Amino acid sequence: MGTALNALKMLEYFSSSQPEIGLSHIARLAGLNKATALRHLRALEEFGLIEQNPQTKSYAIGPAALRLAALREIAKPGLDGARQKMQAAMHEVGESLHLTLLEKDTLQTALVVETTQHSVRVSLDPSEIIPVNATASGLCMLSFGPAFLLERLESDTLTRFTEATMTDPKIIRDRVAQIGQAGWANSNGSFEDGVFGYAAPIFGIDQIAIGTIAIAVPEIRATSARQPLILTSLHTLSKELTANFGGQTPETFPTEFHP
Repeated sequence: MGTALNALKMLEYFSSSQPEIGLSHIARLAGLNKATALRHLRALEEFGLIEQNPQTKSYAIGPAALRLAALREIAKPGLDGARQKMQAAMHEVGESLHLTLLEKDTLQTALVVETTQHSVRVSLDPSEIIPVNATASGLCMLSFGPAFLLERLESDTLTRFTEATMTDPKIIRDRVAQIGQAGWANSNGSFEDGVFGYAAPIFGIDQIAIGTIAIAVPEIRATSARQPLILTSLHTLSKELTANFGGQTPETFPTEFHP
């Protein structure tokens, strides 16, 4: 068995009855000497598959493994449940919706439900990569997703799609801070002229966003009178989809969205 497989096999020793394991114990379980076991553990730790408790020095399943489990749920049965909830919301608000998923460092469209109620509607590309600086979904992920997304703004090349696109990292950071308080993000023609977006996070088991749910509205219907309905539906979807994918909404997350 190769070195990588030996390291990955160590993940099988963790369970609900044994969530943390020390170096000596896991070396015995794996039939390895402590030096080899430690080398494997450090490799797993480097990729976030396990993490070490700084107090006990024992190891536990890390955030990357939890995220992979959440992604599998999204990719398989979770999508069926999500589609049903999105279709119900589409009939309620009369607009198109899309669910995005963070794949490594890229936000990708995972599911699209387009409205059937209007001839003038936002058509969404189900294979589209979502720019974090130009969309409601991207800004939402910057606020509630993994910290590295926000940290790398300074080094990334931020594309300008329209006159409304934000490309200044400081302005984006200020906006992201506001989104963190509100719980939802919006974009007004910053990715595509004439398209308004409203997005909320879908949380994973570690209470970090693994994706977003968004409602796309043509400018002609993006009125202040319709915002309460859109935001109420968006908040419900955020909570329901988080539960649907086995995630957990943080206790500090707003109990309702306000315009």
